[in-house]
Amino acid sequence: MPIRRSMLPLLMALCLLSGSLLVGCGSQGVVNSQPDSVAPAPILLRDASPRQLEAYIHITMGGYERATRETTGVDLSFSSNGRLVQFAGNEHLTCNGTAVSLHNQVASFQIVEAPTTTLEGKTYSCTYGVGGASATLTFTIPQAPAIRSPQDQAQVSRSTHTLITYQAQDGKLMGIVALSPSMKAIARVDTPGLLQATVDTSAFPKGEGSISLTQTLAPSVTQTGVPFKSFGAQGIAMTMVAVTWI
Repeated sequence: MPIRRSMLPLLMALCLLSGSLLVGCGSQGVVNSQPDSVAPAPILLRDASPRQLEAYIHITMGGYERATRETTGVDLSFSSNGRLVQFAGNEHLTCNGTAVSLHNQVASFQIVEAPTTTLEGKTYSCTYGVGGASATLTFTIPQAPAIRSPQDQAQVSRSTHTLITYQAQDGKLMGIVALSPSMKAIARVDTPGLLQATVDTSAFPKGEGSISLTQTLAPSVTQTGVPFKSFGAQGIAMTMVAVTWI
């Protein structure tokens, strides 16, 4: 999976939290933004040692659409001096015993995409090898955040202090947002208590709406074997409930 697809949920989250959903953001990104800069061409490497490579893991949990809300994807990419790699030798990669095809493509791969309930808390090990050298990255999929109340499809009374309770761990909460078709309100988190938030929905019109939660992830990764030049991991988690404002 290309890195651009991994970054789209983060762009959507920033758009939702900081700009007007209807005016500033579209389904494909930010409206009226400058054209994307051209990414540098991948660097062709043959039989690259782990010491030449920068390895990066990106986890995307959930989404703002019903089709992705319960899904988690994990991507792994390799770069060298900041440029994505294209392997041309005898390199090989396995993740939890499953071989990943490396060649004839840019080295940005989707390791897995599956229902979040089957992945959260699961440990993955990915081993890159060439010749007699190998390096293994081991990491655990974080727990997904959740909005405990209101529940999905609930009818919610509009109020100056609409109460939301949530679960968010294994990362940093970016924010909670309440939406109507024409309005948006950002919640005050940890108010009135821990893992609670309040939001002013009193001006919302009656009708369909939603509440969304976004958090960044910082999965812990360990390395064994021949060391990579550098390695790291991060991610984003999103969840949403549909409500009817009454």
